[in-house]
Amino acid sequence: MKLKLYLLLCLSLNLSVFTFGQSTKKKANKLYEEGINYWRARNFDKSIELMHKALKIDPEFAEAYQHLGRAYEIFGEVAKAEKYFLKVVELKPHDKKFGGVYYKVGYNYFEKGDYHNSLKFLEKFLASSPRSDKFINIAKQRIANCKYGIEGMKNPVPFSPEALAPAVNAMEMQYFPVLSGDRETIIFTARVSAHPNHDENIWQSKKINGEWQQATRLEEFTTMYNEGTCTISADGRTLIFTACADVRGGRQAGKRQIYGRCDLFISYKIGERWSEPRNMGDVVNTEHWETQPSLSADGRTLYFASDKPGSIGGIDLWKTTRNTNGVWTKPINLGNQVNTRRNEYSPFIHANGHSLFFSSDGYPSYGGQDLYKVELNPDGTWQRPENLGYPINNHRNQIGIFVTSDGKEGYYTNEQLNRRGQLFKSQIYKFEIPEKLRENLQSRYVKGTVYDAKTKKRLSAKVNLINLENKQMESSVRSDSQTGNYLIILNEGSEYALYVEKKGYLFQSLSFDYAEKDGKDVVVDVYLEPIDKEASIVLNNIFFESAKWELLGKSKIELDKLVGFMQQNKALKIEISGHTDNVGGTSANQKLSENRAQTVVKYLVESGIESSRLKAKGYGETQPKFGNKTEENRAKNRRIEFRIL
Repeated sequence: MKLKLYLLLCLSLNLSVFTFGQSTKKKANKLYEEGINYWRARNFDKSIELMHKALKIDPEFAEAYQHLGRAYEIFGEVAKAEKYFLKVVELKPHDKKFGGVYYKVGYNYFEKGDYHNSLKFLEKFLASSPRSDKFINIAKQRIANCKYGIEGMKNPVPFSPEALAPAVNAMEMQYFPVLSGDRETIIFTARVSAHPNHDENIWQSKKINGEWQQATRLEEFTTMYNEGTCTISADGRTLIFTACADVRGGRQAGKRQIYGRCDLFISYKIGERWSEPRNMGDVVNTEHWETQPSLSADGRTLYFASDKPGSIGGIDLWKTTRNTNGVWTKPINLGNQVNTRRNEYSPFIHANGHSLFFSSDGYPSYGGQDLYKVELNPDGTWQRPENLGYPINNHRNQIGIFVTSDGKEGYYTNEQLNRRGQLFKSQIYKFEIPEKLRENLQSRYVKGTVYDAKTKKRLSAKVNLINLENKQMESSVRSDSQTGNYLIILNEGSEYALYVEKKGYLFQSLSFDYAEKDGKDVVVDVYLEPIDKEASIVLNNIFFESAKWELLGKSKIELDKLVGFMQQNKALKIEISGHTDNVGGTSANQKLSENRAQTVVKYLVESGIESSRLKAKGYGETQPKFGNKTEENRAKNRRIEFRIL
């Protein structure tokens, strides 16, 4: 920056004009006044030289120290500037004339996280009767932050961050990490240096045997323009990222059409390749700034930051949903339950679908932007945001966080500044989420591969997850058309029915009970039976009370699924068979199995399925699938089966 611009910066930022020298020594005063004249004449080196000479004559000359502090601050020599400002407040601790220096010293202490000293000097600044409303407001905000910080530091949360391996942190700048639901893939934005002309690209690393592998660039997204902050669905197969317009080329970023300053683009992974990214369209993107996306686990809800019209503050958090036709709906503002009159950034929706993390400078904080967590209520309203606490938050800006699906680890960007306070390096760090913040974050996953049971061909199939308690579908994904792989998130506190369906096949029914905590991640491959004679499946989500044949209410989802299947395949005739374990008498078990099969058939008939297409049969304990030596195996043997006749 040219010296003239430094001078302009000085005139615009400093809080008071030059003061007359107050030294008791005439020669020191004269040197000071000459130094001021040289400064006005833009001979900065000479001005500084004369100030130093004045101080040799009068080491207690506060005005000279003040001038040197301003001068070195302008030229970016922060340490020297701070040294001279501190000397002023040492010499003139209560002189209102130096109120601007009190502000500067208080501000500098705040930048170091020294809330107590910052508070002391900022209060002295306000007591000096300053005239600038701008700096009065900043000081008041800083004072509030100091008090909040002092109180918060009395109850710190556990926080022991560590940098990820050099295989991930391979460049000077990497930031905004996101992980797949199984925590085995990390995707992030990176550039080779902090220089603004070096363009951003999207990189990824895979974890093999517990170790992150050397990060590689996702070439499908790479252009000569910036590919910024991204997000992925839990199964790692839908990716949304930010692309910004080239200021030299209007609303373009190469071949990509941009509606505004920054737009959101979407891509889908098929096999091991990503599709050509496409703009999410003018329903989501506008002529304004849409960025920092966060996608729900199932890829159907997108949160992002924007300054578009309708924002409550400067930058707000918004969300859009993908309807049953695959179309993204008009975004809605999260409202004043989340957004403030200032700025909210970097939303992150946890895999559980209801815990939203974000960054804001509009709530009580430790300074700058802090990280907050807010819970979504079942009725769509939001609870009060909660600060993540000290030292996760501190006096510096905390921009964003990613929390793994199991709620155990948080990933974030650690920024490093040089002596001039400029960003020169950033790395990806992780830390263990404190216990007090982990409540309701313990999501698990089920993943595997879908096959044709006969040919073993990998299949693309619909995978739906239904909450048996509230009978709501919580997630819907498709297995990959090339690999057959699927991944879906399950949240603790509920029982789930998982259905894998494809036209021409019997649906597969899986059951997961996560009503209690400490559930486990599950890997299970699914083999779909073609609709052929003698093909059969176990109906895993039909439930009875022990030793009885009355259906429990949570069986309705499975039974209605079976009704729908029979209605779609009107020529089929089926057998519903009941099976038991070997506990109890053989005769009693036979009768129990027959009654349970007949109860299911009765439900189907009452739902409109012709009785001529249905047969009920009980097999008692005669056809166990597993040995009856453990309770787990006995539970599996107590079952209802469906077989095509």
